[in-house]
Amino acid sequence: MGVETRESLGALSPWSPEFLAAIVESSDDAIIGKTLDGTIISWNRGAERIYGYRPEEAIGRNISILVPADHTDELAPIFERLRRGERVDHYQTVRVHKDGKRIAISVTISPVRDEQGKIIGASAVGRDITAQHEATKEALRMREEFISIAAHELRTPLATVFARLQLAERHLARPEIDMAAVLRDVVLVRQSADRLRLLVDRLLDISHISSGRLELEKVDTDVADLVRSVSSAFAETSGHAIRVNAPQPPEATRASLDAVRIDEVITNLLDNALKYGGPGDPIDVDVRADGAEVSFAVRDRGPGIAPDQRERIFQPFERGDTKAPGVGLGLHVAREIVLLHGGTIALEAPPDGGARFVVTLPKDGARS
Repeated sequence: MGVETRESLGALSPWSPEFLAAIVESSDDAIIGKTLDGTIISWNRGAERIYGYRPEEAIGRNISILVPADHTDELAPIFERLRRGERVDHYQTVRVHKDGKRIAISVTISPVRDEQGKIIGASAVGRDITAQHEATKEALRMREEFISIAAHELRTPLATVFARLQLAERHLARPEIDMAAVLRDVVLVRQSADRLRLLVDRLLDISHISSGRLELEKVDTDVADLVRSVSSAFAETSGHAIRVNAPQPPEATRASLDAVRIDEVITNLLDNALKYGGPGDPIDVDVRADGAEVSFAVRDRGPGIAPDQRERIFQPFERGDTKAPGVGLGLHVAREIVLLHGGTIALEAPPDGGARFVVTLPKDGARS
């Protein structure tokens, strides 16, 4: 309700017919008066905004002009209930705009009585809930997509674990145990278990982020040393070469941060580089400190990321390549953790190809 409308209402006597009419006219909801045969007799600005008809175009016509062909059977039961004096509360249905566009509507319809209590018509208050419907449909789509991807991602390492444990069981049952074969099976089981753990951790993080329950426990940390440690462990597990460049002294790259969570950010970025980078090309990680900030960058030499995808890849369940493994949570979780630290994460496109993710964090953690 605008300032002019409020001033106009203030000039009217409270609860006078003019005052009540002004409230109806200024409502954002569609408020429509109609007779018991469906003839429209009043039409406010909200109705014009939602349905597109001007008052002179709607008044005198039947309410059926708003009902799509596949919903015409709704009207008779509604009018029958109104004639019995019943009210229809928050009825969700579909109506049609003047231009033919379908609109999701929540409508409450009440019988209108005269001074003797006789039902002479009805009033309908409708609210456009198209946006809510679309949001719900998108949430359901994302849920189904997530279930499908997560089921696939869980099934793959579980199948490996089961198969390798069967092989290890056979090897151990032989009179002469082939320890090299058993060790190979155990290593593959551990790697698959690591994949399962990473997926479960990301799912838990998404839950905590969504509910605002992801808390940080900051301590003074040497970021360069943390990057070296995480990169070394990741290289050993993945078998992929990782080069860390951190030329500055330890006192320059210290920052107040949650080392466990930043470990997760580094791991997610390395995992992303491993999936999308060239199989024989090393992953490069640079650590730099500048004044009150410290940053680290993870660079791969894969095909890079198209400009129109560079923001979307940070959304949950988005993947740059749908054929690549993963549920599309790593970059989203990484960004949320960085933002909680008061930092930034940026994607660069090096001239010679690949992708470079740069994380910048405040040294004192004051911006979080």
